[in-house]
Amino acid sequence: MSVLEVTLPSMTVGGVKVHGLSDGTLPTGIDKVVDMMPAQIEQLVGGTDNGTFHIPVNNFLIRRADKVIMIDAGAGNTMYPTLGRLPGNLRAAGVDPKDVTHIVITHLHGDHANGLVDDDGKPHYPNAEIVVHEIELDFWTASDGANDPDKVKGNRARTRINLKPYLDRIHRVRGSEQYLDFVPIVAPGHTPGHTCWLLAAPGGGGFMALGDVVHVSAIQISHPDAGMIYDLDKDQAVKSRKRILDMAATERFAIAGAHVNAPGFGHVVRKGASFAFEAAA
Repeated sequence: MSVLEVTLPSMTVGGVKVHGLSDGTLPTGIDKVVDMMPAQIEQLVGGTDNGTFHIPVNNFLIRRADKVIMIDAGAGNTMYPTLGRLPGNLRAAGVDPKDVTHIVITHLHGDHANGLVDDDGKPHYPNAEIVVHEIELDFWTASDGANDPDKVKGNRARTRINLKPYLDRIHRVRGSEQYLDFVPIVAPGHTPGHTCWLLAAPGGGGFMALGDVVHVSAIQISHPDAGMIYDLDKDQAVKSRKRILDMAATERFAIAGAHVNAPGFGHVVRKGASFAFEAAA
């Protein structure tokens, strides 16, 4: 048994083993949740520290033949001291970042993409190809408009830093193009090109990386109408969340969520008129 199999939590779907990796935890707060009363939020998340609670930042690793595929890249040292653990956790699991061949990006926000580079702007994954949907790439690499909010302008500036060392090895996924056996399912709202990635299993079912369809699994799976201020289009994000959760429950996809209770594996099931999360055994 390899070091990877011993040290990392995993879930096998259709013969494909998906490993969970942590980049750390992200502090957020009651005030970041939209359309829900503070007391209900407090109850659902199991209590807060003066309104603050932490959500996991999960990343995922898949080995297929000679490929080492990672889903998202963490935050690096750019956001909070509780983040930036991904490269070290990879090495601790016996995976040299140089061996990563592909990084599949759900979206280009900081806690998913800032970890592509180190503090000097050099690539953490010097041999990796970046895989990202064209809608997401085009939005964050576009020129700023006069009416664009500051958070869009700021993330565009950071995206230029994150992608600079990879510019000659970015694969733009177009439309519903299948790549590395992954099918993109664009789920806009959080960002314009936010993408869930589906790895279908022979005979039905499969594995789907949710990205930020769900930010707080204790809230948004059972209460999908609850938004977060991080969404660029909250109403569209709610529509996408309901569509993806319904798809995951109907098709019995295994899901891996970036902010679902660590390590992020499990299934979405129907519960009355809403949904619930069943962690992988």
